[in-house]
Amino acid sequence: MTENKLHTETDRPDGKPFRAPAGSPGLAAAAQAPDRFAARDLFTPAFWRSFAALSLVLSVSSFMNVSVFPFFDGVFTYARDISITANATVLIAIGLLATFRPALLHVRALNVGILALMAAGCALPLALGLGSAPLLVLTSCALAVGRAWCVLAAGIAASRLSSAQAGVLVPLAFVVQGATSAFAWLLPVWFGVVFFLVAPFIAWALTWKDARPILEETQHGEAPHDFSVTRPSSFLPLASQLFVCLFLFRVAFGCSLRFGEVAGAPLSSFFVILPVAVVAVWVLLSGKKFSTDLLVQISVLLIVAGFLAMTMDLAGSRTATVMLLSSGNTLFDMVAWLVLIAVASRNSRGAVAAFAWGRGVSSLGSTLGAAVGVHANTLAGMGTPLFDLFAALLILLFVGYALIGLKNFSFREVINGVTPVETAVVEAPKATFDERCAALADEYGLTPRELEVFQMLARGRDRAYIQEQLVVSRNTVKAHVKHIYAKFDIHSHQDLIDLVEKG
Repeated sequence: MTENKLHTETDRPDGKPFRAPAGSPGLAAAAQAPDRFAARDLFTPAFWRSFAALSLVLSVSSFMNVSVFPFFDGVFTYARDISITANATVLIAIGLLATFRPALLHVRALNVGILALMAAGCALPLALGLGSAPLLVLTSCALAVGRAWCVLAAGIAASRLSSAQAGVLVPLAFVVQGATSAFAWLLPVWFGVVFFLVAPFIAWALTWKDARPILEETQHGEAPHDFSVTRPSSFLPLASQLFVCLFLFRVAFGCSLRFGEVAGAPLSSFFVILPVAVVAVWVLLSGKKFSTDLLVQISVLLIVAGFLAMTMDLAGSRTATVMLLSSGNTLFDMVAWLVLIAVASRNSRGAVAAFAWGRGVSSLGSTLGAAVGVHANTLAGMGTPLFDLFAALLILLFVGYALIGLKNFSFREVINGVTPVETAVVEAPKATFDERCAALADEYGLTPRELEVFQMLARGRDRAYIQEQLVVSRNTVKAHVKHIYAKFDIHSHQDLIDLVEKG
């Protein structure tokens, strides 16, 4: 009997091998990254480019909230919410297109168009000076679209780093953001406005070269929605619990930005840097990754403590509320970046979809949270028991979700559950191959049609091929694959190949 050989290569819809972009750690490295890192991992040009870009992207938000948004109230206060909604809408739209219709993502045209929008958005100071509400909305939305594109580029570029590098990159970038948040109150307002306008361009310039290959591969590849029919574990569904978490936690963050604000600016929360700095120091000194699930648990405690402080009628309680909410949400946002980067690195084919959708729902959560914060200010100013009831409902909602929604949820398992997209083909004589598949089908109770699908899957065929050969719909192929995986009690395409190989 001829020995079976397993040939594995990254898959493309046209049948040609896909080569990871230069500098990418590769799928195997992403899936089996060590828990410790060597100092040499830090000293690469790609790491420092990503570090600088992510620091800029995060710091832009600090200057936006402290130096720019307060001016909006004198012209049109809702312009800030409209712009943040525009930011979320663009990211969500890119996530949906990358999932269902990636061919519509004309990357070069998008890049040129968004850069042009960013340049036009630099007329924001003029809109403020003229006191024109329509011009303010247009320029702020143009800049918001540009920031969305830069966030996506920074995240995709970071996903090309090793797991160890990303584990150091993100905490350090958040330390920079924490320091920036403190200095934003001390620096001249004009500096904050200039930084807000210029920093996204610099972040884009630093990351575009690294992000472009993955963006273009997404555009020319098969839609994850279709590809996931035969590789269900390779892509995160848009309704994943991960994205629900991102949305709800950012609601608390948006609330912290608007609750107790003075003249349109959030309360100073310098101590937000402390928990992030502790994580960064731990990572650098110990050389170990910090548990994402532990960070989320700490984040939940801080956020609940913040909501409790909201109900206290004591001097400094508002400052304590903002500090605790901001600290908890900063920790969680750090986890969100780490998880999205890790998911993207394990499967470059779904990187754009997962990252854009994840950051989009986060931004949408911030908008809703800001509305919650404004409403809390109104109730607090009225001095009625309704405010205490409102805060109690927030605590109940958050604690309930933490205890029930996250009871069996693990961020680490989400990352490990995403299997790299590979074409694995059992190269065996047809007679031997058919015998093995038939024996397995008989043992596990596959129907004749499921056996046909099973054989094609073992040969590395994709959804389009199976659909064409059997003359059935996409949903029918999906149902057959789901039944096959369930009967074999397997979770990935590689599990299926291993099953056939062992006979």
